[in-house]
Amino acid sequence: MSGISYEWRNGWRTVASGFVGVIFMTAVSIVTGVVMAPLTAEFGWSRAIITSNVLICSVMTLLLAPVLGRLMARFGPRRCALIAILAASPALVLISLAGGSPLTWLAAWTVFAIINVGISPMVWSGAVAALFDRARGMALAITLSGAGIAYFAFPQLAVVMLRNFGWRGVYAGIAALLLLILLPLVYFWFCRPADVSVTPDSKDHVRARLADTGFTLGQALRMRHFWQFIAVAILMALAEGSLQVHFFPILREGGLPSSEAAWVISLMGIALIAGRILAGFMQDRFPPVPVFGFSIAIVLASCLLLRFFSGDPLMAMAVSICLGVGSGGTTIGLAYLASRYFGLSAYPSVYGLLMGGFSLGYGVAPVVAGYFREVTGSYIPTFDWLIVALVVAVILTGLMGPVKVGSAS
Repeated sequence: MSGISYEWRNGWRTVASGFVGVIFMTAVSIVTGVVMAPLTAEFGWSRAIITSNVLICSVMTLLLAPVLGRLMARFGPRRCALIAILAASPALVLISLAGGSPLTWLAAWTVFAIINVGISPMVWSGAVAALFDRARGMALAITLSGAGIAYFAFPQLAVVMLRNFGWRGVYAGIAALLLLILLPLVYFWFCRPADVSVTPDSKDHVRARLADTGFTLGQALRMRHFWQFIAVAILMALAEGSLQVHFFPILREGGLPSSEAAWVISLMGIALIAGRILAGFMQDRFPPVPVFGFSIAIVLASCLLLRFFSGDPLMAMAVSICLGVGSGGTTIGLAYLASRYFGLSAYPSVYGLLMGGFSLGYGVAPVVAGYFREVTGSYIPTFDWLIVALVVAVILTGLMGPVKVGSAS
């Protein structure tokens, strides 16, 4: 049996359950755009206040990433994920009970943000990266493609739940789905290398040794590559956070009806899956840094197109496809390159900090974009700043230098 086949035989269940985990992790932020108008109408809250939920989750991811890395090393990703899922459902119900003062909204999201770190990408990708080497790019791509399904399904599902149960029902519905779908999948399927058979002459044995190779967290923090990745991640996140979270209101202001805008965003979900699968395929076969840079350039193209958006449905579809393909490639690229530049010995903590930087940018972006929209009455100034940020990100990626840690092939 080939090394790739061996990896998939032992790891496909972890990939599948992690894929579903990413769906629900992404869905929570996606529905913010859908509930934005009802929250403003009911409580008079600004867009900056409403989208601060993404910022709160981002800050907690950055602060708690090293803590989660240590917990995963001690207890394993499966146990961490199970506890987080059980706690996330009542936390989402708590969000659905917020109202009146914006402090109740912020407080409920702070509680959820602490728990949310346990179902963040570092949990799902950490287990997958440890189980795969030769097919790591594709395995990570499939796992993280769950975000594409979330973009495809949840905007329309959220619109239906909003119409029938109000904005509170949207969060209560996600809480119920977490327990009904994700919890049993993680319990029965999610695993790590210690949970599968390892023989001295198997590819699993090679991966078991690889899991202890690479740089420690302290060593990684002293490398200029780490800080370049942090900078690139933040710049990418500023664009992706602004465009994705505000995509629904941008399309609505452009003249698209609610149902058509939701459908266009769903198209981005399909493109996101295609982008991640394509990037994963290319990461396993071509120099990974140029693949990563090309993905950032596609996000840049979507921002340029959106700057001149005037309500044309075809143009909206083009933006959605570019944003999905580019965002899909950047996410898998960051996860893959973290394992190749820094190894697997401290991968959960290193990747967690990189994702923390990404999450911080992703969380700040919609708040700032919402503020500038309210001050200027237009999203165009935001687009101009994002174009500059993405150009800088492409340049920094080109200066990254050679990969530091090889594969076991």
